[in-house]
Amino acid sequence: MAYLRPLIFYILTALAIFMLISPSHSSLDNVNDRVTLSLYYETSLCQHCASFISNDLVKVFHTDLHTIINLRLVPWGNVEIHCQKEHLEFIRCTEQQSLKGGPVEALWKNCSEKLRLNEEIINKCYTTGFGYKLLLQHANETAHLKPPQEYVPWVVVNNQPLRQLQDLENFVKYVCEAYKGDHKPAACKAQSSGLSPTIHALPQPPPIPVVGFYKLAVQWPPSVCKSTLNCKKPILPEFKIHGIWAQDAHDRPVPQYGPRNPCTHPNPNLDKKKLKGFLQSDPVLWIDLPRLWPNLILGKSDISFWHDEWTKHGTCSDFAQRPLSYFQSAIQLKKKLSRVIGLTPDSTYTVQQAVNAVFQLIHAYPQISCNRNRTNNRQLLLSEMYICYERPTSSNLLGTLKNCSHLYHGQCNSLSDIISFPR
Repeated sequence: MAYLRPLIFYILTALAIFMLISPSHSSLDNVNDRVTLSLYYETSLCQHCASFISNDLVKVFHTDLHTIINLRLVPWGNVEIHCQKEHLEFIRCTEQQSLKGGPVEALWKNCSEKLRLNEEIINKCYTTGFGYKLLLQHANETAHLKPPQEYVPWVVVNNQPLRQLQDLENFVKYVCEAYKGDHKPAACKAQSSGLSPTIHALPQPPPIPVVGFYKLAVQWPPSVCKSTLNCKKPILPEFKIHGIWAQDAHDRPVPQYGPRNPCTHPNPNLDKKKLKGFLQSDPVLWIDLPRLWPNLILGKSDISFWHDEWTKHGTCSDFAQRPLSYFQSAIQLKKKLSRVIGLTPDSTYTVQQAVNAVFQLIHAYPQISCNRNRTNNRQLLLSEMYICYERPTSSNLLGTLKNCSHLYHGQCNSLSDIISFPR
C-alpha cells in the first residue's frame, strides 16, 4: 500500500493548483509578450523538486519578474496554470511538509489553513473522483513532451528546456533572454548589467504567521513567588494570567515580529502609551486586566508586563492587527475557568494526578509546569499551567479546547514527579 502515498499526493496537489489558482496578468504588457515558464515535477518524493520550488522558483514573487511571466506548475502533467504568490506559497508549504512525512491529507489541509485558502473545493473534487481524471491528463502531457523529459524538476522556458541542472538556479537569466516586450523588469536589468538581480528586487511580501494553536498560560502566585519571582503583596491563591501564546505545530513559540520575521503588515509593535490607549478604550477590559492579568513582580507595572507579552506573543499571532482582541480573548478564556481549575490548595499531587484533576473539569489535558522552592530545593512546586486551544477560524472563535501535546514542562521530568500546590 506504500504506492498510495505518492498517488494521493499527486491528486491533491493537482487539485489544489487546478481549483485554487486563477490567471493574473499585468497591465504593462501584452499577454503575448509574456514568457511561459513551465515546471514539470514530482510531488511528495522528490527532494530536488521541493528544494527548487522552496528556494528558487519562489523568487519569481520576491522580485518584479512575475510581471512578465506565465508561470505553469505541472505536477506530472497538464492544465495550464497561472500562479499567484499565495498559491505558490501553498505549493511551497506542501512540498516542504511532504519531506517531513506524515498523513498526506492532513498535510494539505494544514497548509491551506495556515495560508487561509479554501480547502472545501479541493476536498470536494478529491472525493468525487475528478482528481483521477486530472491525473491521467497530467501523465499524458508529460509522456508527450518534446523534447522528452529527462529528469525532475524539468524547467521549460518558451518551450525550450533547461537541460543542465546548474541552469535551474539561473532560470531568471533564461526568462529575461526570452522576454521581447517593452517593459523589462528590474530583475532583468540587473542580469544584463552583470549584477545580482536581488540588488533591484522588490521588497519580499511578509509571510503569513505559522500558528498551530494557542496556550493560555496561567501562573499560581503562591508557587511562583516561592520560586522564581519576588512578588508584591498580597499573594492570592488564585491562578493569574501569564499570557496567551501562539505556538507552531511542533509546540514551539511563534517568533515575535521583527526584521527576521516580518510576519504581518503593517508593523504590529506598539509603544506602552499606544497600547494603554487601546486597552482603556474597553472600560470592562481595563478593570479586568489588573485583577486577572497582574504583574506579580515587586516594583514592576502592569502595563510593562502586558506590553512585553504583546511584543513576544501577540505580534505574530492571528491577532497581530487587533491588539484589543488579543487581550479580550485572554480575559474571556480566564473567566471561563475556576480560580483553582480543579485543584485543591495545600495539596500534593503527582503530575499525572494534577493533569487528571484538571481534565475532569475542562475535558482537555493541560500542561503542568514546575519550579523548585528556592528555600527547599528538594520541593517541586506547581508553578504554572498551560491550557491549549485550537487556532481560531472564520467560524470558530478562540476558545475551542484541545489536549496539550506535552503534559509537563520546566523542572518536572515525568508524570510520576510529586509536586506541591501551596496556598
